[in-house]
Amino acid sequence: MHRIIKSHLDNFVKSNALEQFDESEQFEMFVNHSVMSSKMIGIVDVENVTTGEGDDGTDGIAIIINEELIVSDDDARIVFNSERRNHDVDIVFVQSKRSESYDLGDFLKFKESILKFVNSDTYEVNEDIQQNARQVFDIVIDNVPKIRNGKPSFIGRYVTTGVYRNPEALELAKVEFVKQLEDIGYFSQVDFQFLGRNEITKLWVDTYSGVTSRLSMFSNAPLPSIVGIEEAYLAVVKAKDFINEILTNEDGNLRNNVFEENVRAFLGVDNPINTAIAETINNQETSSRFPVLNNGITIVSEDVRVQGSILHIQNYQIVNGCQTSNVLFENRNNIHEDLMVNLKVVETANEDVFSELVRATNSQTKVDETQFLSLRPVSKRIEDYFNTYEGQDGRLYFERRDKQYTGKDIPNVRIFSLNNTAKAVCAMFIERPDLSYRYPKRMYELYTEKIFSDDVKEIIFYTSSLALYRLYLLVAKADIPQNVRKFKWHIILLVRFIISGKEMPELNSRKMEGYCQKIIDVCAKSNDEVINIFNKAVAIINSIEDLTDDRLKRQSVMQEMIDKI
Repeated sequence: MHRIIKSHLDNFVKSNALEQFDESEQFEMFVNHSVMSSKMIGIVDVENVTTGEGDDGTDGIAIIINEELIVSDDDARIVFNSERRNHDVDIVFVQSKRSESYDLGDFLKFKESILKFVNSDTYEVNEDIQQNARQVFDIVIDNVPKIRNGKPSFIGRYVTTGVYRNPEALELAKVEFVKQLEDIGYFSQVDFQFLGRNEITKLWVDTYSGVTSRLSMFSNAPLPSIVGIEEAYLAVVKAKDFINEILTNEDGNLRNNVFEENVRAFLGVDNPINTAIAETINNQETSSRFPVLNNGITIVSEDVRVQGSILHIQNYQIVNGCQTSNVLFENRNNIHEDLMVNLKVVETANEDVFSELVRATNSQTKVDETQFLSLRPVSKRIEDYFNTYEGQDGRLYFERRDKQYTGKDIPNVRIFSLNNTAKAVCAMFIERPDLSYRYPKRMYELYTEKIFSDDVKEIIFYTSSLALYRLYLLVAKADIPQNVRKFKWHIILLVRFIISGKEMPELNSRKMEGYCQKIIDVCAKSNDEVINIFNKAVAIINSIEDLTDDRLKRQSVMQEMIDKI
């Protein structure tokens, strides 16, 4: 393997506690993480997208709806049953090879695997992730009227550690494959690429580097000193510059991830307000009045610098103006040169101020404040609780806002997103590991108010995350088998029972502090006691006969495990 790729791979493995996997598996996870991070919001759980030994030529697969990984047909139904009628859907396939060569035979095997997935009336494959993805794909096809452009998009990547030099045989095979996919008619666009070490290195670096942009300003004015805000500016910029420098990535696509803190998802070009915005910017006479007619766009960045008439921003997010930004992007080819846009640019590193800006700048939309979990007071309290362990071995980081710790040189294994923390609580304390495993959308439907209630004890979030963290480290050190990560949600519940017993106080009870502290005292250390407890949980898992992926998705199997304690 090329030394540069090897160095990046080692960094990825260490950061994610994946030492006990074979190098080939590590590389597949590394590539899947790098490719798919640019397509979805939040941390990529590589175990949900990386295929196992039974795969038929595909090393990674993901069905991504509205920048979220969907891992079950039930969750897909929940998405399409929502009021939204313009869902963005990407179907992603990845093949990874550690060698520096591009083998035609391997490509053809990859091609046949994809065509089988797309075309087979009765899809049969001895691999759970592919099988689950196909079930989601079937739901997607059944709901194409609710998908933007009427069809999902196809993304295929064949990755090696070499340099792709467009060999004739592979180029001809690629052209034929793309045509086959286009002729099938399931996809609005087909994007297939061969990637080498330079491309995969860039994708990997982008996962932890954040977004940096520079923008020419027509005019700007600094705002006076504001508590909690380092700098703030009002600016007027050309719409074309805003689209090209702020909204568009290097592939020419919309940077969806800059909207993830915005409460409102794009409502589509057919929405009456967005139709009016489009009519204004496309009319030569009214477009000049756009800065007066439109409320403008609010951008929050952790680093804002103004040099002359140039604005530099890093790791920014659009917290208000999602609709305006999307309409501008959708109409980018018709934008007049003199069309201007108002911006409010704010620099702050204070997460409380950030949340206040999100809430305040979206108040006119009458959005229920419970819709966005990171804005809830309990999320701030959870973050503060995690921070009380500063300097200790059990120091974990609660990521209230996506990419909050980007560039901070913190191992990924210590960072717990709001979503993964919620799944840990659901598994360990709601006793529904089946939902954490394959039905996170259903989990939020059923238990959001219970998990994030105002009086819930913050300690349950840290306790369940710490148990998960300890499991990852025990696997990395081979103290427990590496193949048990698949059962992580069930294992942490069993660990709770083994340490603190089956009788649990209410989530808002003071007694929960003592109940959880027993688990924390054990899981905070790496010693024989914690190894024995986790191995006991693993032994229970292994004692269950015929523990298929389908059974793991059912609530009944957990009772079988509990009965063996």
